[in-house]
Amino acid sequence: MQDVFEDGPKRDRRLWLGDLRLQALAKIANDKEIRKYQDKLTLISDYAKNNLYNAEKNMFVTNGDEYNIASQVWMVLAHVMDDETNQKIMKTAIHELFPIKNIATPYMYHHIVEAIFEAGLKEEAVQLMKDYWGKMLSLGADTYWEAFDPDQTDYSPYGSPIVNSYCHEWSCTPVYLLSKYM
Repeated sequence: MQDVFEDGPKRDRRLWLGDLRLQALAKIANDKEIRKYQDKLTLISDYAKNNLYNAEKNMFVTNGDEYNIASQVWMVLAHVMDDETNQKIMKTAIHELFPIKNIATPYMYHHIVEAIFEAGLKEEAVQLMKDYWGKMLSLGADTYWEAFDPDQTDYSPYGSPIVNSYCHEWSCTPVYLLSKYM
């Protein structure tokens, strides 16, 4: 784990999620160094709150004056802010950053939907599932696909949809999300 977190386009906000998971693991394992993990988590969270969060926009900056959905999602899932602020962040993200563009995997949509659920916005989360996974179904899917861009239904990260997986494990997360949040 890094001790210094650079501010810029290459920083990976998933580190916050990793630190939360690491802290939880340390607690479960009764790790004697749990205080070290808690201190690092506090340091990282304070940095995010003080340097990356724009209170006027109710969003975390991605780079310069850019904002993207992934930055909001990682911070909400990491519970960097309190519940009320997380809800404001996701409401703003839905208003400002939807419809989602340039994300073509159910993997990322899973995290977006989960962040919306975590922010207490059940109706919006279910609607996004209906819009995204439901569009696959409307196109004749009877399993969930590895890659899917609602705006470009023949999208493939491999250059040809013939090599895409049309029954992919990471794409079936609506089952998990519905059972966890509904």
